[in-house]
Amino acid sequence: MFVKINRLEFLKKLRIVEKAISENKVKPIISCVYLKASENKLTFYGTNLEITMISTSGATVLEEGVVAFQPQLIDEYVKELSESELSLKVQGNGLVIETEDSSTEFSIMNAEEYPKMDYSYNEAEEWFNIEGERLLKAFEKVKYSAATGNENLAMNCIRIEASDKVARFITTDTYRMTYLEEKIDSECELEISIPLNSVEAITKLLKVENMNNIKLLYNKNYIYFISDETEIICRIIELVFPNYKGILQGATYNKKFIIKNEEFSKILKRVQIFVKNNADAKNGALLEFSDKRLLISGVSSVAKVAEDFPIDYEGEPLRISLNVKFLLDFIQNLDNEKNIIIELKEANSSVKITEEGNGEYIYTVMPLALKD
Repeated sequence: MFVKINRLEFLKKLRIVEKAISENKVKPIISCVYLKASENKLTFYGTNLEITMISTSGATVLEEGVVAFQPQLIDEYVKELSESELSLKVQGNGLVIETEDSSTEFSIMNAEEYPKMDYSYNEAEEWFNIEGERLLKAFEKVKYSAATGNENLAMNCIRIEASDKVARFITTDTYRMTYLEEKIDSECELEISIPLNSVEAITKLLKVENMNNIKLLYNKNYIYFISDETEIICRIIELVFPNYKGILQGATYNKKFIIKNEEFSKILKRVQIFVKNNADAKNGALLEFSDKRLLISGVSSVAKVAEDFPIDYEGEPLRISLNVKFLLDFIQNLDNEKNIIIELKEANSSVKITEEGNGEYIYTVMPLALKD
């Protein structure tokens, strides 16, 4: 392989596919970037087998070929160069990167061992289109309440469902659930679950790359995110997702309070300082509603906190224990200047939180056990 390519373009494409790569000591080839030079273009591949990112750039291909290499050192080196063009040559067991003033050789791995990229979306079902910024915001608004770890793979994901020109993004870890609706331009119907690790990789990419129009396609066990010269392929989770509709439609509430988000957030952040290391219930605080007032109290090993303030409250008095961090995870995604509505029923029933006037973004959280 022998190619010439713009240095900044090389660095940009390298950093795109790096988002899909994680260290793999069992199979080190998976920790590599794979380059394929052909027909005056250079195609970059990165994968961890669950998610694959592919990005293509124009290049002067003097000799076609492939190469696989660990990207970290090359990324650091190329970043420090000042020349506008790089030459990449595979010579023996090394990749030589040359500029007008320098020539550096990096070790490579056997490209034949790299996983075969047999993904094809020619027969894939087109789902819907969405702007990269909107997709990023949707993921950020729901991903914090997905189950983490591998104990429950059915919930270690973001659930996406589409119908009637609406895409629904849902996550849950059994202790809480987040539901978000986004309008789309398609009547298509589909229900899939994307692994949380894959969502995190896509989120990292969308934060640094301006992917204007992303086309989502579905084919068998994969979902494809296609935007210009970049393709993202994710293996989906085929386990049954919890019945979130039953939670949304079946829960009833008979108590409610309304408060400005900015005010409530400041109070919760002060309380969290004390309860984040609570030995009995980490991040747990006691909320006591009575006579248009709310008292929030909590303890640490060395201090106590109590916040007593007036609220717009409807319902009988109630004592309930809630995870302060869980509350902040959601309300930090809301407009600080708007009111939030919190609906309750009993000390052991779920709590529902929404932004006033916005029924398309809903959060439910289960209470903690009360301590006498």
